[in-house]
Amino acid sequence: MRPPAGSELFVKEIALKTGFSLVGITSPVHPAKSKTIYKDWLGAGKHAAMHYLSRWREKRDQPGLLLEGAGSIICVALNYYPGRPGPAGKDGQHNRRGRVSIYSHGRDYHLVVGEMLEDMAAALSNKFPGMRSVACVDNRPVAERTWALQAGIGWLGRNTCLISPQFGSWLFLGELITSLDLRPDQPLNGSCGDCRLCIEACPTGALGEDYSLDANSCISYLTIEHRGDIPEQFHRSIAGRVFGCDECQRVCPHNSAVPTTRIPDFNTFNPLSGLDLKSILSMNDSELQLLAKDSVIARCGPAGLRRNARIALANIESKD
Repeated sequence: MRPPAGSELFVKEIALKTGFSLVGITSPVHPAKSKTIYKDWLGAGKHAAMHYLSRWREKRDQPGLLLEGAGSIICVALNYYPGRPGPAGKDGQHNRRGRVSIYSHGRDYHLVVGEMLEDMAAALSNKFPGMRSVACVDNRPVAERTWALQAGIGWLGRNTCLISPQFGSWLFLGELITSLDLRPDQPLNGSCGDCRLCIEACPTGALGEDYSLDANSCISYLTIEHRGDIPEQFHRSIAGRVFGCDECQRVCPHNSAVPTTRIPDFNTFNPLSGLDLKSILSMNDSELQLLAKDSVIARCGPAGLRRNARIALANIESKD
């Protein structure tokens, strides 16, 4: 569906009015180089037990399988940085309180970004009758980082995150695959230069020199996605964390002076943030599920939270 000339400006205005921090447009053609890198990453087993990443590769490579007649992908990013550390403080280890990743503060981003994408789609449908679209926010097999890079939202950092000049890497990504045939934007030129702070700061050495991440040793993966016992070799590195890890973003120079989020849903702390670790261990499944309601923290489940709390508490008590 080819809209009138200049429609790209209207699309971007709608995205920004909806509340997104950044917007760019790209074509639904997955570059061969990106597909090869991803295939090699999977082949090396660096996706750990996240088997869903390989299960839907065909759809990931071909957006047209998610939306027949896909003409363009409207890529958006939303700044989620709350502007301050969580209640547990910088190291998350004093007073026997746990530490959760900054992205888990506030309401589940799947809900927030998803609702905003639907609002944006409705506004575009009013302007372009007959437009079809599919909204994606980390809930469908799409190469979201690749599309965002192509759309000029940012560049790839050594911490494997997309980095924006305005907002660093504190960004949630979303996509609206549409039937609109829009003029694509150009990729953004950017680089980490010789900086290796994220690689040096990673507690488990999960970041590679080749801009790759090995999930098998990533604290975020181990405390969120991994099921069952966490290998003992990683226990000390987990320190006081009970959900995720921000080290590779915390040390990034591009994150040193970013503005705080304007989204109220991200400006509140989840009740589990900074909660006494012994309290987590004493709660039953229903109590923990209630505290994690409408939060990404629900992802690891009550058993995972208690597992992480046990490791964190043991680390803190060993320092007493």
